Amino acid sequence: MGIGTINTILNTAPIVIQGATRLIKLIRDQGNENKPDEIPETIEGIKNEVDRLHLRLDTNNESNVEQIKLIEELARQNESLATQLKNTITHLNRITILASIAMLVSIVCLVLLIS
Repeated sequence: MGIGTINTILNTAPIVIQGATRLIKLIRDQGNENKPDEIPETIEGIKNEVDRLHLRLDTNNESNVEQIKLIEELARQNESLATQLKNTITHLNRITILASIAMLVSIVCLVLLIS
């Protein structure tokens, strides 16, 4: 791994951790909202319950949108890390080829020097 890749990983790791933490918190908060309630006995109670359910649905929709945004951000960060890793592997392959050529030239020179 190159220094650029390591720097990218170290710089984006806190952001990834924050995103994952926020996503886990949102999911955990959704799980806490699903507690059973009492059945309303009057029309007014039913209207209040419907209003409360609408509010919960709106909150869930907002939460879902937030989760999607977090997942998209994590995907963009993963793509960036993958690109950096690909570039590092390309550089490593070039350096390996260059080192192999240098070693071959040095062996040929050594053989010619000994002969």
